[in-house]
Amino acid sequence: MARIGITLGDVAGIGPEIVIKALDRIPRELNNLTIIGPLSILRATQMMLSRTFTLPRVVDTGNFEFEYGKVQQHAGEAALAALVKGIEFIKNGAIDALVTCPVSKQAVQMSFPSFRGHTEYLAQALGVTDVLMIAHSPYASFAFVTTHLSLSSVSESITAEQVYKKLRLYNDFLAFYHSRPVKIGVTALNPHAEEFSEGEEKFIAQAIAGARNEGIDACGPFPADTIHLNIQNFDGFLVQYHDQGMIPAKFLASGEGVNITWGLPFVRTSPLHGTAFDIAGKDKADPSSMLAAIRMAEKLVRN
Repeated sequence: MARIGITLGDVAGIGPEIVIKALDRIPRELNNLTIIGPLSILRATQMMLSRTFTLPRVVDTGNFEFEYGKVQQHAGEAALAALVKGIEFIKNGAIDALVTCPVSKQAVQMSFPSFRGHTEYLAQALGVTDVLMIAHSPYASFAFVTTHLSLSSVSESITAEQVYKKLRLYNDFLAFYHSRPVKIGVTALNPHAEEFSEGEEKFIAQAIAGARNEGIDACGPFPADTIHLNIQNFDGFLVQYHDQGMIPAKFLASGEGVNITWGLPFVRTSPLHGTAFDIAGKDKADPSSMLAAIRMAEKLVRN
């Protein structure tokens, strides 16, 4: 059984709530989890939700003052403290996988200005240069050439080398996940693909050709507004920027979506949603994506 660590994320959001609700649905005999975060907040969340079960192992990261539903420095510090401890456990072999609850980048940046997101932070902490962000569900899968960049910065980041690296990583993940050869569709960057291109589609096509020369079954670049016509024809789509993939991924996931960071020396997953400050502390959060993230981590470790 995989030893999975779960970081609570931003405690002012729905992280503690979805963890407690997910734990309540996992059979105790199958629960080999380590929860990393403030114990006092976990217990308070249990009381709020009237869930009285015994918690699994908890690594207490201390007490933090916070208010539900707001971006605030203390909540960002709590999120980062849990993440740092989770990385420590990965490095010393205490856990096999890390499931991270959502964080507010803005809150973390109040005390750690260079923070851009879990994907980038984990890659840097583990000394990995090439990682891939994937939004995966039973209904569709999307991976990203660029992640947390402003739109004005995306074009200059679309190079043949970058797209090629991401294609290789995505093929590696999909083949590992499905245990068979896979087929990948690749989106264009610009509307109507080449029609408004400033050269990006040429680089994407070069990357696809290079990948195909290595035996990777990749096709494209397709205009992004046509991928819905091909969902059933591909095992996944490599998209060029964040919203190009996240919008269809979240729409199609039906609450079962998982964010995966592939290319790290360990398994990392997370729910495919954010902190949901607007419903934090109100017993309205759905734990389905959290449960899917835990199950995905277990599957990837077992594979």
